[in-house]
Amino acid sequence: MYARIVTIGISVLLGACSYVSEYEKAVYDLEPTYCYKSIGKVACYKEPFHRDEKRLVNYFGPHPSRYDKPDVPEATPIAAPEMVNYWVKDPEPIPRPAPTGKVSNLPWLDPAVAKTQSENREFLRLSANPAGTQVLLGKMGIGPNGQVDLKAARQVSQPVPQTASQPVS
Repeated sequence: MYARIVTIGISVLLGACSYVSEYEKAVYDLEPTYCYKSIGKVACYKEPFHRDEKRLVNYFGPHPSRYDKPDVPEATPIAAPEMVNYWVKDPEPIPRPAPTGKVSNLPWLDPAVAKTQSENREFLRLSANPAGTQVLLGKMGIGPNGQVDLKAARQVSQPVPQTASQPVS
């Protein structure tokens, strides 16, 4: 009687220690894959990441708990950065009145300011290379040898006013 109880006890003990779920039995022969939720997709890896165990979606192969968890890394000591012999100051904001919806308070929408800025950009573009400099000097009426000729100065063409077009029937 005692031998039967010991035999049954040992078999129950071995069965309890080597518990494998039905799912784990079904996927045991497959290549181990562990898939975790990520932003916008699912990322799969060959070994489980124990730090992401709460994001586990699915796995094939042994259960992630069958792998040894890595040691927790030591916390880095908190320390101030090294001292430097300089400092950087951000430019102070330019105080402006709150916008009221008037174009005069919104210089970036003023057509006169936009035209001036576009002319300035054109000047910078032409002065960026030697050929552009020659074109710029020609527009100002300065010849290749430095002679100033006001008649040769080309006037900047004014924009052509557009007329309303007739609808096509």
